[in-house]
Amino acid sequence: MFIRYVLPVVALLGLGFAIARVAFTDGLKTAADSKPPTGNALQVPTRRPSGVSDDAICGAGLVEARDENVPIGSNVPGVVLEVPAWKLIGQHIEAGTELFRIDDRPYQAELKVREAALAAAEAVLHRLERAPRPEDVPIAEAAVEESKATLSNAEITLTRAAQLIQRGAGSQSDLDAARFAHAAAKANLAKTSADLARLKKGSWEEDIEVARAQVNQARAQVEGARTDLERLVVRSLVPGQVLQVNVRPGQYAAVVWKEPLVVLGNDEALHVRVDVDEHDLPRFVLGASAVGFLRGFPEAPFPLAFVRVEPYVVPKKNLQGDNSERVDTRVLQVIYRLLDSRPSNVFIGQQMDVYLDGKKAQAEVAR
Repeated sequence: MFIRYVLPVVALLGLGFAIARVAFTDGLKTAADSKPPTGNALQVPTRRPSGVSDDAICGAGLVEARDENVPIGSNVPGVVLEVPAWKLIGQHIEAGTELFRIDDRPYQAELKVREAALAAAEAVLHRLERAPRPEDVPIAEAAVEESKATLSNAEITLTRAAQLIQRGAGSQSDLDAARFAHAAAKANLAKTSADLARLKKGSWEEDIEVARAQVNQARAQVEGARTDLERLVVRSLVPGQVLQVNVRPGQYAAVVWKEPLVVLGNDEALHVRVDVDEHDLPRFVLGASAVGFLRGFPEAPFPLAFVRVEPYVVPKKNLQGDNSERVDTRVLQVIYRLLDSRPSNVFIGQQMDVYLDGKKAQAEVAR
């Protein structure tokens, strides 16, 4: 009886509840969709400021240093020991200011090895230039006198052996031995006499030139080691402002880096690099007057002075994200200078909306 009557009733009740639930949910969604969305926009869309003509060319601008931002890396890979640039962030520095220093212990050891090799080469050259030693000459002269005495004795022995042969009292072998001894003594005298003459004349000029070349080579290696030591101290080659420091003591500074270790910028004047879309290039006029507005501050115009055009159309960079990200648009980059009269402070790296006059060229070009 339970299966026959109760279960069908329970099933019908469940089906009715499901239908009612679905209908109620659809009603709530319809009511919610009919209401307009509420809330404020996170950022007001950029609008053309008042006073800008409708035919003006709009381009995205990026504030940079006068000579562009200078990324600085390490000349030699190694562990960073000191970073004086941390105390210089935001300050103006002169050329030659130390920024950071690499561990120099291996290069100091290499310098000592090179200096020792230079000292050895200089000693060899000095010895050759001072030859002969005064103590060596008497020894060579004594060897010559000894050779003369030996030759005299050999001559006497040879004469005696020849006389004995004539008298029939000597043998032919004794005469031959005396003749060979005499020839050997004569040759030995010639050798010692030649050695004495060479000793008194000094070192061979070619040997001295070889020694000088070795000294120059060793001196060049020492200079190279000292240069490597100097390269471990990274200095600023140009004056400017320290904009950013991305290196810390203990960090390994590689030659190839993703981001510069230090960024410098010439803060004597600020430039704005404007990207003019390739579709607007037919209306672009060289030297066109321009005015810029900071992002989020469209009320105050910044007067700009034309500087130059980089006449090479490049792929546009997406300034909303990573600067290495590319989009399918090419732009012409035009450089303008921010005048000294500015309505507010401007920092390197800020974005600006720049409007260029597409018809009238600027009368005065900034130099």
